[in-house]
Amino acid sequence: MNRGHGIALAIAAAFAMAGSCDAGWHEFWERAHLDYARNKCWPEPFLTYDRMSVRNYYASMTANGIRLQNTLGDHHFDSETNQITRGGEMKIRQILEGLPDRRAVFVRRGLTPEVTQIRMASVHDAMIRMLGPNVHPEIYETGSEAYGRPADFIDDIYRAERSSIPAPRLPDAPSSGN
Repeated sequence: MNRGHGIALAIAAAFAMAGSCDAGWHEFWERAHLDYARNKCWPEPFLTYDRMSVRNYYASMTANGIRLQNTLGDHHFDSETNQITRGGEMKIRQILEGLPDRRAVFVRRGLTPEVTQIRMASVHDAMIRMLGPNVHPEIYETGSEAYGRPADFIDDIYRAERSSIPAPRLPDAPSSGN
């Protein structure tokens, strides 16, 4: 009888402990159902993030292109006074005639902060002359160099090309043997 009580006590303890330690079977089956549902709709949840990463890359490239396109370089300023030149004013007008979200002007930094401030003030004054006094234009300084060359350099190349073209002339008329 002593042995029977020991076995009954052990079985009762095992049943009592079985309720408190379920070995995580409930969480396992919930996770199995979640994994099944996720695998069933694959690859859609992951395509969204892939598409967003590509779009962010293109948006960054577009913003950098707009910044380079709207940059006023060293050749847009007078080399001695650092005031905007006529070519620089034409570039500002081109920028302002563009799309509304692309009208920010970027100014190339000068060699010193004072030169940069003079350039920024000159661009600000030119934009106020074009837009009116109540407009607050977006002007930023940048370290990137603008694409392009000074207009007088391009004019020199064009004039040199035009001066090297030989004068047009007709070939000599063939003489008749009569």
